[in-house]
Amino acid sequence: MQWIRYLTKKTLKPLKYKWVSLLIGLMTLTEFAFSEVITEEDLIGDIPMVMAATRLPQSVTDTPVAMTVIDRQMIEASGFIEIPDLFRLVPGFQVGLSWRDHHTAVTYHGQSDGLSRRMQVLIDGRVAVGSLFGIVDWDRLGIVIDDIDRIEVVRGSAGVAYGSNAFVGAINIVTREPYANPGWKMSATSGSQDTNILSTQYSHVGEKFDYIASASYFHTDGFDDVNDESTARSGRLKGRYQSASHTALDFQLGYSRGPWGRGGLGISIDPIANKEPTEQYGNFRLTQSGLPGNEWYVQLGLSSSEEVDKFDAGLLSDILGIPPAQVPILVPGQQDQKIIGSAFDFTSNSLNFEFQKTNLLDGQHRTLWGLGYRKDMVKGRSVINTNDREFMDTYRAYGNLEYRLFKNVLMNVGLTYEDNNFVKGKFSSRLGFNVTMAKGHVFKVAVAESWRQPYLAEHLHDVSIRLNDGSVLEQIQISTGKLDPERLRSFEVEYVGYWLSRKLLTEVKLFREEFERELEFVADPFYPELISLFNPGTILDKNGGATEVMGFETGISWEFTHQSRLWVSYAFSEVDQACQALAFRCAHENDATPRHTASVLMSHNVGRGWEASLGYYYLDEMAWVFWGGDRESYGRVDMRIAKSFEFSGSRLKLELIGQNLGGDYHEFSQTNVFETRTFVRATLQFH
Repeated sequence: MQWIRYLTKKTLKPLKYKWVSLLIGLMTLTEFAFSEVITEEDLIGDIPMVMAATRLPQSVTDTPVAMTVIDRQMIEASGFIEIPDLFRLVPGFQVGLSWRDHHTAVTYHGQSDGLSRRMQVLIDGRVAVGSLFGIVDWDRLGIVIDDIDRIEVVRGSAGVAYGSNAFVGAINIVTREPYANPGWKMSATSGSQDTNILSTQYSHVGEKFDYIASASYFHTDGFDDVNDESTARSGRLKGRYQSASHTALDFQLGYSRGPWGRGGLGISIDPIANKEPTEQYGNFRLTQSGLPGNEWYVQLGLSSSEEVDKFDAGLLSDILGIPPAQVPILVPGQQDQKIIGSAFDFTSNSLNFEFQKTNLLDGQHRTLWGLGYRKDMVKGRSVINTNDREFMDTYRAYGNLEYRLFKNVLMNVGLTYEDNNFVKGKFSSRLGFNVTMAKGHVFKVAVAESWRQPYLAEHLHDVSIRLNDGSVLEQIQISTGKLDPERLRSFEVEYVGYWLSRKLLTEVKLFREEFERELEFVADPFYPELISLFNPGTILDKNGGATEVMGFETGISWEFTHQSRLWVSYAFSEVDQACQALAFRCAHENDATPRHTASVLMSHNVGRGWEASLGYYYLDEMAWVFWGGDRESYGRVDMRIAKSFEFSGSRLKLELIGQNLGGDYHEFSQTNVFETRTFVRATLQFH
């Protein structure tokens, strides 16, 4: 396999092989040293369990790749009111709001423009990544922050578990179960930028049928003097029907709709206006459990997205500022007519089918395998230059083996094959070893090779200014044809340790990532077209970029008293990137991956229902490629004060939240000025 050659030539050789011998000896030594004292309880205990890394339920010390778990206490302490902001707490993550409309870019180790299309996002097992460019519409997930129980974040390639979507990482959002808050619950948030968030839900727990029905309203004016206003009205139903002791049906149904400010330059061919998006989905999973550790499930997911973005751009003569009779002279072969106005006007649908089987072997070794099929459909002349439906059929087979070589040495092997009707199929693979050095202290080594298959719209991308008869007047951005898959080869070493009776968690990760065949936006000023209104020539989507990222990350979670907790994250990255001539990525002064990112969050329970928390978030200078440009570094301070009241069996929590309690800074784009913001949130739970 290629990753074996990579491990040997790129990683072991620089280490002169002596560290390999040391590692092997260390495994053997610890096997004898701890074989009599380490038990299963010692290895797991109360350490958090996660699913996102390999699809197997594992403790965070058993995962082959670095993990961050954002738990409920951490979510509440942050005071964040929008879901993407939570990822500011994760080492190596960057959050940029907003790239054109209110859309938020969430990325790991940079490597992102406004379309963050290299990360898998799941909500209770449902794929939330869209069909068009593989991005996530965070405003229209159908959930609000209060619905989330925890978030499992895979910091590193998870392609062996989820395929192309998980190229640089994976996010698994786990929402609260009905039994966590039975009855009615209501929440309201109001504050700066005319922000209003309302949510109501009802949870029912029955003998066989549990469910949560919820509805929410989200509105914000966005940034001052930027057309990124967003409104979303959402409804969601999540439930489980336990038909027998070993058979269960889980389902999710959701719908969201509301206008977006579409950005715009304020000119006739790109006006300040609104667009109307709609999201709807359904997900159904039937699970059959057998002996402990043995089960299978079959899952079907359906989703549909639509954005209506049409406007009257006016007559060609008016746009050019010439008499109608001169149009054929200036634009040969064309008569005066109206311009079709649309930038992101499309419909996309997806169907996901999956079968998965898990087996426990010999009481300590586990295997998992599965088959998946996804069908994506896109329709929209403004995006792919056709009113016909275009389809992509993707097939995937995957497997994972968790094998305990010794009581203190765990091996993880993962392999995925993914194929579609546009490009030849590819294998993604990962090999990891976890060595328990002492009780609660684990050393991890992993090497992986992953491929990202481009999305349907990436292959067919064609954004142009068109006349009313459909003919192209100016080519804005097009794909050069069927694109090649992007390639990522990665190596990481991580230490995870629990101290002070497991009240203190520390982790340190060293990593190297090599990206090849990266999709880039390349300017072609000599591309033939009838006329240039936006830019001379066009922008080409084509493979050819390469990036090497090396660095380290660290995180701390410390419950230093029963009333107080501290979370710290820091990431350092050294980047070496190569671009094609006239590529936008290398036209920026800064790298797309920041050198430093950091966060500090502390919470304290004062007593008598009072809570307080303080957060600090730092993002070094970086470039948000293409749409955002170079951004200076910033550090911001957030604060939250909360008071809870108990009465008549119900609970009311009031919160005062302050964000960026200091100087202004720029989010994603120079036009997006983030000033000090304040919010009030009230949550009422009826028991």
